[in-house]
Amino acid sequence: VPFPSRLGEPSEYAALALHIIENQMLNGETIRLDGAIRMAPK
Repeated sequence: VPFPSRLGEPSEYAALALHIIENQMLNGETIRLDGAIRMAPK
């Protein structure tokens, strides 16, 4: 079940980028910021 049922806001992507930069224990991870929405390929 997608939650929230919307695409992300620019400020939410920026907050994730800042967290990645500031967190020294985070490395080599794939982080999805998509609210569980999967878009089919064209």
